[in-house]
Amino acid sequence: MSDSPTPEPARIVAPGMRTLAVVLWVVAVVLVVLGFVGRGDTSAWLVPVPSVFVAFVAWAVLWRPRLELTADALVVVDVRRTSTYAWPRVTGVRTKYGLEIQSNEPDRRTWIAPRPTARLRVDRPGGSVPVSVDAAAAEVLAFVPEAAPQDGPPPASVARQPITHRVHGWSVLAMIVLGIAASLSAARL
Repeated sequence: MSDSPTPEPARIVAPGMRTLAVVLWVVAVVLVVLGFVGRGDTSAWLVPVPSVFVAFVAWAVLWRPRLELTADALVVVDVRRTSTYAWPRVTGVRTKYGLEIQSNEPDRRTWIAPRPTARLRVDRPGGSVPVSVDAAAAEVLAFVPEAAPQDGPPPASVARQPITHRVHGWSVLAMIVLGIAASLSAARL
């Protein structure tokens, strides 16, 4: 917990996952070219479908996940959902099994750091810095406000500090549909 002024906004990403996403995008382009060269009598419409699936999964699973540290909230973007935690609701960050956000809800394990040895990067307007999971946790904790001392009953009015979750339903549905379409079209190629 921090008693210093609010640090500048930052984004925490997993550079290894992003590099793998770029590699998969290159593979997807190569597969389209190879598909058109060796498609034979198969419809041209079937050729790009497996590559579109690979490219979309690379974006949704490897490129998009991140933590955004803003003045108002911590935003956790994962494969299945985006969660926004108002800073007063964040009670801590654990690094035993990866990067886990603690609040009064169940602990939330993040996609970008599934293990304590993951390599991460903090992106700020001034540049990027590679960090460990522990250092990333310290970055998050720098935003968490100190708990206000309370002498007596709680105040009559309290400002609402929400935690919101937005499910990436369209992304999950697109991965399922594209996966089925890619399997069917690859079987026809």
